Amino acid sequence: MPARLQNSEATSDTRIRYLVRSTVDPLAQDGPNVVFNLSGSPKKISPIYVYDKRGTDLFERQCATPEYYLRRVESQLLSWYAGDIVELCGFLPIVELGAGTSEKTRILLAEYAERGTRCDYFPIDVDTETLWNSAQELVSAFPFLFVYCLGTTYHKGLRALPPYPGARLFMFLGSSLGNMEWQEIGDLLSELFDSGRRGDYFLLGADLDKDPAIIDRAYNDSAGYGPRSTLNMLEHLNRRYGGNFVTDNFRYRSKYDSRMRRNEVRIESLVDQTVTLTALGITVSFGAAELIDAEVMWKFDPEELGSVLDRAGFSMVHRWIEPIYRYGLFLLRHK
Repeated sequence: MPARLQNSEATSDTRIRYLVRSTVDPLAQDGPNVVFNLSGSPKKISPIYVYDKRGTDLFERQCATPEYYLRRVESQLLSWYAGDIVELCGFLPIVELGAGTSEKTRILLAEYAERGTRCDYFPIDVDTETLWNSAQELVSAFPFLFVYCLGTTYHKGLRALPPYPGARLFMFLGSSLGNMEWQEIGDLLSELFDSGRRGDYFLLGADLDKDPAIIDRAYNDSAGYGPRSTLNMLEHLNRRYGGNFVTDNFRYRSKYDSRMRRNEVRIESLVDQTVTLTALGITVSFGAAELIDAEVMWKFDPEELGSVLDRAGFSMVHRWIEPIYRYGLFLLRHK
């Protein structure tokens, strides 16, 4: 039975704890990976370089555009079916990977609050500042909420979770699974399985295969925030590694591959040019029209995704798919 509280058990400032608070820059040791990726063929920049302060701001602006349906549609699904989710799962502690501002999670937390039910929330995110600010906002909004922050990577956060005798609800929203390569997807699902136990639930948000025109508009918004956030990767490399990328010498390219069911984002060199990253001791030559791999966004077939999750140890409980934009929420259970 869920704990039902008559009054808040504690003041808001005592309802937040850090279980892990990494002060290490997650990219502090990433220089060798940058050298390796830029030395390969094709050249590559890890998508993690999108998300410095400016890149994150541009991405948030992209999410607010009418063309970028992913966040909007996922929020709609949560609003429509939050009650169904808690009816199926019960009122469980929530563990969220990549929690960020926890904006969409509030929809689910409101279901707990409406019934005066305590919720223990374990958000995992490398951005410790956002994690703390979000936690303060959440406990102010929800008097029966207790937040246990894990300011670190997905893998380290899952390993740092305290033992719990009952079931929990793990969440991974935003179609973030689709931004990983298949090996990374397999590794994360394996980590999730090992971190849980039989009877735990897993709520996954995933973008699905659809009309390529809808996908194209989402990643080529008319305001240009998507292209600018991607090209900001070059500025991020400049700042971090003493580089001399000239962004005007590159352009953003996005294309949906219907056969592979993935959107491929690349950066194209417009001229023959040479770029130096002084801190890494590397000089890289780019030919005119040469493409740099930047991001992939898989658009899943729901049946195939269900099979992947089943093989990873998660059985399907229910799925909700928005029919126009074809975005899905998948509720699964640890076998």
